Amino acid sequence: MTPISADELEERVARYLKFAEGRAEPAELNLLVQVVIGTEDREAAVQPLLERVPGLTADEVLDLPVTLVGTTEEITAQVLARRERYGFTYLTVLEPYMEAFAPVIERLRGA
Repeated sequence: MTPISADELEERVARYLKFAEGRAEPAELNLLVQVVIGTEDREAAVQPLLERVPGLTADEVLDLPVTLVGTTEEITAQVLARRERYGFTYLTVLEPYMEAFAPVIERLRGA
């Protein structure tokens, strides 16, 4: 199964927001981040992932909403961009990637 693309996720969020119009309280939007890789070489870092997502290029994997790859600064920028684009109010990071994500949390606290 191929993860959904950024455009597909944007369509799903928009559809949900339309269905949720008129709610007494807006729902919090959560994203389950599947991969966090701290690296200076983003393309090289996702090469092992290409086997798990056949048919996608390295650039397409890097663009997946559930993938955060790069330096702490780059990943922080990715998180902020996804919050802006989709309206996510919190992220869930899989346990194996919690340590890699910790510096991003520190950076976001200062933002």
